[in-house]
Amino acid sequence: MEYIGITERNAFKRFQLQNEICYEKALVQRRNDNQMLIFVHSRAETGKTAKALRDLALERDELSHFVREGGATEEILKEEHANVKNADLKEVLTYGLAIHHAGMGRTDRELVEDLFADGHIAILCCTATLAWGVNLPAHAVIIKGTQIYDPSKGRWAELSPLDILQMLGRAGRPQYDSKGEGIIMTAHSELQYYLSLTNLQLPVESQLIKTLPDHLNAEIVLGTVQTLSEAVDWLSYTFLYIRMLQNPGLYGIVNSANTLKTDPTLKQRRLDLAHTAACLLEKSHLIRYDRRSGALQSTPLGRVSSQYYISHASMALYSRHLRPNMTDIELLRLFSMSGEFSHITVREEEKLELVKLAAKVPIPVKESPSEPSAKINILLQAYISKLKLD
Repeated sequence: MEYIGITERNAFKRFQLQNEICYEKALVQRRNDNQMLIFVHSRAETGKTAKALRDLALERDELSHFVREGGATEEILKEEHANVKNADLKEVLTYGLAIHHAGMGRTDRELVEDLFADGHIAILCCTATLAWGVNLPAHAVIIKGTQIYDPSKGRWAELSPLDILQMLGRAGRPQYDSKGEGIIMTAHSELQYYLSLTNLQLPVESQLIKTLPDHLNAEIVLGTVQTLSEAVDWLSYTFLYIRMLQNPGLYGIVNSANTLKTDPTLKQRRLDLAHTAACLLEKSHLIRYDRRSGALQSTPLGRVSSQYYISHASMALYSRHLRPNMTDIELLRLFSMSGEFSHITVREEEKLELVKLAAKVPIPVKESPSEPSAKINILLQAYISKLKLD
């Protein structure tokens, strides 16, 4: 493992510095005939990084390290170049470089995967989807930067530990290598965090509180939880409870030392969590909650929510706005407002396909295809109608 801390604050200079470091590391691997994956965190960044590596190789007259002149690989890449549709990939493929992300066409993605697996691509610049969805290990992996835009928070955030470990897990080819090399490139201030992460010094924390109402609803529908006291007992079997005992301050327990003395099993905190979740479910009409007896009973809406994994917030939205005489247009518009779709955006490269689909869908979409709600509406109709994009 190697950790590289970047102190440069200027965005353009930082980008240049990261590319130069990537190039130097790639050159070291190519001198040993190794392939390398470079993970970046946006689709556009894959193309920018691959082009920057190509330009540096041309500038320093070192292209022979990536594609040997007159070799079989050079011929194969020239032949396949004609079949490539993605503009960025077309620019770099003949230099032994390639890109891979979910926005590319399937034929381009499969071509890149096959060429990389056969050893014809030296350096592959890709997004994290490759680490999760495709088994394409390489001898070395670079994680170029550790910040990714988090739409739920509306700001840049550090990559999750799981993503980091998944990307690093691509380093080392079974049956070919006895070891792999991983390089994390991050802000200098974050170095200690990633050192701790990869040395398994950071504890895993529970995320259950964020979705507790939905999980509680599922238990009520199943019949495993029928009263508030049973909900409190159920919480004692969760990982959340284990972490609350170990790290109480992180889970909203004030004056934790005294609290653990007077309530060593944190029963009151579990009661507060269960009561709050039950109130939210009752407000969303998913359960009936008798505060006097503590009885919890599911409703038809609650059963629908549990059966189809729909959040209580979305069910509350439907409950408020659904009417018996709604038109198909109004129904689709309502479903497009579901919380499950809140992070969906419209990318520039999708607009042409969305316009084509909008012309084919059976129910007209009034909003512009550049609106996220219109995209959801169009895709819902396309899926239900089994439309194909020719």
